[in-house]
Amino acid sequence: MTRRLAEEIIFILLIALISLVALIQSFEFPFMARLMPQVVTAAIIVLLVIELMVLIRAAMNKKMKGEPVIGAKLMKALPYMMWMMSLYIGIAIIGFLPAAIVFNFLFCLLVGKMRWWVAMLATLILASALFGFGEAFNLRWPEGYFLLLE
Repeated sequence: MTRRLAEEIIFILLIALISLVALIQSFEFPFMARLMPQVVTAAIIVLLVIELMVLIRAAMNKKMKGEPVIGAKLMKALPYMMWMMSLYIGIAIIGFLPAAIVFNFLFCLLVGKMRWWVAMLATLILASALFGFGEAFNLRWPEGYFLLLE
């Protein structure tokens, strides 16, 4: 077994374990509150099983390179991980909707290299969809600590 294969299997199993814990924890929620977490975690687990089968099949066919995942690939993914961390910090500070709007605009502009008006249009579409889903399904988006101080 190559190092890359071992690393990818460990990563898949780690994510599957986290998803399984989340799925088990969701059974304690009231019925309506547990539907979404259970659907999402079940989908994650199914997709991870499929990914594991594809990975093992590719390894059996010797189509995998011996290149380790950790190292150069992790360094390529690091900026995107930092973007996601900034989104999570933004959600904690200013709340989900404002953080998602700011994140989407900046990500489209800086990483997607979109023109400012295209990034603004994409952000307006996202904001409208989030607001519409919130109203249609009576969702309460998480509020940030900054808004709770008032």
